Amino acid sequence: MNEGIGLGPALVIAVAFCLLVAWCFTHRRVDRSLAVLALYLGLLDGYLKLRIGSQALSLGRDVLIVAIAAGALLRTVYSRHSLPLPPLAGLVLAFAAVVLVELFNPSGPGMLQGLAGVRSHLEFVPLFFLGYAFVRRESQVRILVFILVICAAAGGVVALLQSWLTPEQLAQWGPGYRDRIYGAGALEGAGRVGFDASGNPVVRPFGLGSEVGGAAAMAALALPGLLVLMINKSTRRPLILGPLAIGIALAVVTSGSRAATVAVFLSALAFGIMAAVSKNAFRAIAGLAVASVLLYGVFVQLGPDNPAKNRAQSVTPDNVVTTFSQERGSSVRLFGTYALEYPLGVGVGTLGAAASITGRPNITGLNGETLWNFLVLETGLAGLAIMLALIIRLLWLAVTRIRRVVDPAMRLYLAALAAPLFSLAISGFAGPTTVSVPFGPYLWLVAGVLSYWLITVPRQPPANSPPHRGRPEPRQRPSAPRARATRPRARSGAGDLC
Repeated sequence: MNEGIGLGPALVIAVAFCLLVAWCFTHRRVDRSLAVLALYLGLLDGYLKLRIGSQALSLGRDVLIVAIAAGALLRTVYSRHSLPLPPLAGLVLAFAAVVLVELFNPSGPGMLQGLAGVRSHLEFVPLFFLGYAFVRRESQVRILVFILVICAAAGGVVALLQSWLTPEQLAQWGPGYRDRIYGAGALEGAGRVGFDASGNPVVRPFGLGSEVGGAAAMAALALPGLLVLMINKSTRRPLILGPLAIGIALAVVTSGSRAATVAVFLSALAFGIMAAVSKNAFRAIAGLAVASVLLYGVFVQLGPDNPAKNRAQSVTPDNVVTTFSQERGSSVRLFGTYALEYPLGVGVGTLGAAASITGRPNITGLNGETLWNFLVLETGLAGLAIMLALIIRLLWLAVTRIRRVVDPAMRLYLAALAAPLFSLAISGFAGPTTVSVPFGPYLWLVAGVLSYWLITVPRQPPANSPPHRGRPEPRQRPSAPRARATRPRARSGAGDLC
């Protein structure tokens, strides 16, 4: 591929994007707009960012989110419908308030970087309210799960194609790929390549994401949903699910990221446990067995020379702890020091992608390689506590309330949505997952969906339930005497206005 894109294709992309924004703003079916947004995030956001090589392109997803939220809000206000707050809105709004207060931290990096930091923390928060208000039917949840599977499968196919390339060939895909492979620009000295047994550089596939292991990260969100679609009798489509399953398997076995690979297995394990607790043990075990056989088969077909095999050896049970200690142990040990030295944080925008807008990222020398370091440095202990409370609350709801859902199919779908939250929490020891794609938007959207299905729905009275158990509703007879009392007056002509 040639570097950059021409003027003609750029104009076509710009016009198509403007039309998409207008459609998202005006379309009344917000669930469909959310589906389009999910496809954009899973299929286009990361690729376009690296293909064009501009950080500003990531603002496109924010424009889509604002268009959907603003359109839904205006239509609700115009129709004079009430807007009740979701049950977990208090934690969400409290976290947003802490982030905004940190914008004015005296130790902050300045207003420009601070605003970029606010964006990184809060850009996906509207999805919490949209998920709560507009994903309220089983069909909508099923479509959400299916979209995750499609995006992960497509990313797996692209990751396989990238694994066949040399780093020089992949660098030709666009400026963003080149900067990440060679460690140029804001990523100076941090080239995203691996090395084979001979010490030669090899590709660590991006898939359709903007970072190494993007395909496997997407697979971590989609694998539980794939298992549900495979074991659920009402949604089983072998001709469709077969290729999708192979694509997800490719995403896992070609991953160039140990953290993303571990996240996949954590999601599958969490789903199996929740499905078993939710009275679906046999189906869960059968689905996990099929997935394991499929992963092994695809792994074998890659051949002995594929670099993914060598890297995968470091995520075996006997090596994963040692590997994690070597790569992230020093970062984890810094958490206590940061919590004591910076209880109020150092201001949003100090670390992460927001810091790169000045061209001199992380000039402070602080370590934000884990989610917990990142949160305590940018939002202080208050922001860290609120985010932990939200995540723990979601996990507790998933463990204790999904098994109470009456519909067996809905239990499985909710378990598939909740399972990746466990891997998101554990993956926080390897990176700031709440501000990255795909984990960031997934967290806020699924938090809203689970708030509705696991808190609001159980509080609602059953539809069409009789007031007395097993007895018909008593007849109402107050109108009969009044009717007989008016008849004599009507016959005498007194007060007859008809």
